[in-house]
Amino acid sequence: MATNTFGRRGVAAPPSRASFQPVAAPIVREIVRDPAQALPSEGTLFGDNKLLADIPFLTIGLIFGLLLIFALQRSLAIDVARDGDLDVRSLIAQGASGYDLVVGRGEWWRIGLAPLLHGSGWHLISNCIGLFIVGVRLESLIGRGWFALIFVASAVAGEVGSLLGNGPGTVGVGASGAITGLIAALFVASFDPEADADQTISRLKTSLFFGVPALLPLAFGASGNVNYYAHAGGAVAGAALAITPWLAFWSYDSLPRSAGMTLLAASLGSLICAGFAAVHYSSYMADAVHYIRASEVPTKSDEMVSRSFDLVTRYPKDARAHVFRAVFFLEQANLRSAETEARTAMSLAASDVAGGPVRSGAQGLMAVLLWAQGRESEAKATAAEPCRAKLAEVRRILQKSKLCS
Repeated sequence: MATNTFGRRGVAAPPSRASFQPVAAPIVREIVRDPAQALPSEGTLFGDNKLLADIPFLTIGLIFGLLLIFALQRSLAIDVARDGDLDVRSLIAQGASGYDLVVGRGEWWRIGLAPLLHGSGWHLISNCIGLFIVGVRLESLIGRGWFALIFVASAVAGEVGSLLGNGPGTVGVGASGAITGLIAALFVASFDPEADADQTISRLKTSLFFGVPALLPLAFGASGNVNYYAHAGGAVAGAALAITPWLAFWSYDSLPRSAGMTLLAASLGSLICAGFAAVHYSSYMADAVHYIRASEVPTKSDEMVSRSFDLVTRYPKDARAHVFRAVFFLEQANLRSAETEARTAMSLAASDVAGGPVRSGAQGLMAVLLWAQGRESEAKATAAEPCRAKLAEVRRILQKSKLCS
């Protein structure tokens, strides 16, 4: 029977025993290949990560951890707002951070807890989606050890950025600082010289898709409830740690792949912070009864006016109730009583660790009242701070009265 040889046809006569010499077997390229090159039949997830070999276990574990923590938050919350937000007083008791709390009261332990907390289900879900998509691409590239280090360092840096950027009376929670750090790290990793073009494009697209909306509003005077300063702090830390291996002439493959020590240290630190939170928990929860519950806060202007007397009677320490009452008197053209209520709201908000937005709103209302009475110089001086604040609605009202010009 004829025997085919590689690339030739015909019969090959076997050599005689006397003339036989052993030779090295040829290496067949189709069988022995670079292990970094995937077979076309191998399944992939998000383009550059192998479906089975590169499952982001740490990313998935972090997501489950955040879900469990939020479930605990929800079970301990005093109240839940109509839109699903947890009561801000509950967040403060659970470990939310803010300048007045961390710097003013010396409660440093909040820096270790706030990144693990979330203010609503939607807040949590949006962060988890971003964490998963970025983690799938980044964890297998830099290893779980460096991934964990970036997450923890960016979380802390995000809290520092929040404290430096946000004014007093602002309370914040969320893992977005840590996640933005991972996004920045993915952006830096996009320029890895060992990556092919498809990997580079995939990483760039993902990092820009999430990174631009997370950071760009800072250039235009960010407003609203998003903590962009935490994003900025996390991004700086994440980018710095991602570029460190290049500065040290390391490759990503040489980075530690195990996250055990980092996770152990972070877990112990979080438990210590939780212990401090437990000590202060009862006092903050006792103080919370003096403030309007989240589900009771009016959401429409007519509701604010109609319920103002009831709310100011039941919650005399809550600055918001006095703002509502001031609006009621303003609509009744009783400017003197409205001014009294607005000044009371300003005074209460100034001593409230979560009173920053209310203070700006009360000052804006006071400026409008003074302007309506013809006291223009006082009105402009009072409007100076709320004009600099990040409350879009207050700024719109003041600009309409030309008090922010």
